[in-house]
Amino acid sequence: MLVLISAFSLTASSQCKSLVKKNVSRLAPFTHNGQLNSSTLPEGGVVDFKITCYTGLTYRLALASDANLGKVTFRVLDEDNNEVYNSSENNATTWDFNVSSSQDLTVEISVPLTDKSIKGCVALLVGFKEQNKIGALRPM
Repeated sequence: MLVLISAFSLTASSQCKSLVKKNVSRLAPFTHNGQLNSSTLPEGGVVDFKITCYTGLTYRLALASDANLGKVTFRVLDEDNNEVYNSSENNATTWDFNVSSSQDLTVEISVPLTDKSIKGCVALLVGFKEQNKIGALRPM
């Protein structure tokens, strides 16, 4: 039984890595931070990823998910658990932003609840670049 569970975990892990590889180009012209933030979730599942953002950089978050999961959403919470962004408000899968001071953020990814018993991969891709000097994108 343990071998079967391990084999499933390795298959799921490689599927999620494949999802990340397929979507990393969506970060352009940002540089991928090199971290693998992915998880296999069932319908109705939620996962949190912690990221650290630094002053002087502009960030892009890109959400990737298996198509069978439906409309996956993400929201960003500051260190005090205040919501600073919610992708469901504008049906977005990316968000560009600057921070006024270095801080840790939590990105919560949610898979919608359905009447089917499904699982799939979700991934958060994080990119960064030197902060734009001409106007802010969407400051927090």
